[in-house]
Amino acid sequence: MHRAPGYIIFVLVLAGTALAPPVPIPLSQQPVPTGTSARTVLIFLPQQLFSGEEFEPALAQLTRAGLQTRIAAMNTGIASSLDQVLVNTDITLRDAGVSDYAGLVLVGGSGAALYWDDSLVQAKCREFADNGKVVAAIGIAPVTLARAGVLKGHTAAVFHDRDAINWLKQGGARFSFKNLVIDRNIITAATDDQARAFGKAVASAVLETR
Repeated sequence: MHRAPGYIIFVLVLAGTALAPPVPIPLSQQPVPTGTSARTVLIFLPQQLFSGEEFEPALAQLTRAGLQTRIAAMNTGIASSLDQVLVNTDITLRDAGVSDYAGLVLVGGSGAALYWDDSLVQAKCREFADNGKVVAAIGIAPVTLARAGVLKGHTAAVFHDRDAINWLKQGGARFSFKNLVIDRNIITAATDDQARAFGKAVASAVLETR
């Protein structure tokens, strides 16, 4: 799997042999330069148990397209994936100004369920959508968009779980069994198998709206 340099900072290969927590390599803050908001995408990671299989291929595609990315979480420091990949976050979601970014990407994984009803995450999703920015989510993360009201009137994909599908419908979305759905400025994907295509779709949408 391609790993984009700079963000992926540690992989725990032999979990059974590691008795102490892995120590990540720190990354410096990367402020968004003036005038680059049209080429910068904000990626929100659950602080714990995000899906590296969704995050890494999508990030690689955004980087390959020449876009800048910043990694947000609820707290600064470290976000850890289901397979114990550690990622240093650049900014808290609260401090991320919508005007500084062309789009917002929500990554799934079991940890994403903790943010389905989080008022701050929902508010940021609505703010990005209301300002015509690209809003994208993969795996179970589209449930957050549905509960925030962002998917009302949109066709969307989500991980094929009965409850997740029902939550999309309750949020006014038209559920699609397609694993990748692009509906205007809203992009959703159901599985990590679509992560590369998902990243490409986000990059294309951002570049088309510049």
